[in-house]
Amino acid sequence: MARVTVKIPWVYRSWLFLVLLVSWCSGLAFFIMNRWITVEGDFGPEKHPWQFDILKIHGAAAFLMMIFYGYLLASHMPAGLKAKRERVLGLSLVAAQGVMILTAYLLYYSAGEKFREVVGYAHLIVGVTFPFLLLAHVVSGRRRKS
Repeated sequence: MARVTVKIPWVYRSWLFLVLLVSWCSGLAFFIMNRWITVEGDFGPEKHPWQFDILKIHGAAAFLMMIFYGYLLASHMPAGLKAKRERVLGLSLVAAQGVMILTAYLLYYSAGEKFREVVGYAHLIVGVTFPFLLLAHVVSGRRRKS
């Protein structure tokens, strides 16, 4: 039986990790600024002005992450499923990315304050754990390969 190649070219991998880093750092920075940092404004305490620029960076990184998500769904995932390797971690990443897209949409378009808070924490939890899930997938795949 022929071995199926599942490896992502280094250029795409490098860009994926860079975009993921920008998305992760900007998401955490926005969360911290939104929850705990205020500045004194003309009319009392207000949100830090950088918070909104950081959210714009996070949104731009998210769009790039969705492009990578499509690329991985079309190229990497079918090869991985065919190779029958790392299915649980791989499908967990697909599900996590899907949750991130759905919760981002809901955060942008939903109106209820309590609902947005719950969705925001779901987005935060999945977003914070996503790089570690990806790292586990990569490390496990490399161990199996050798």
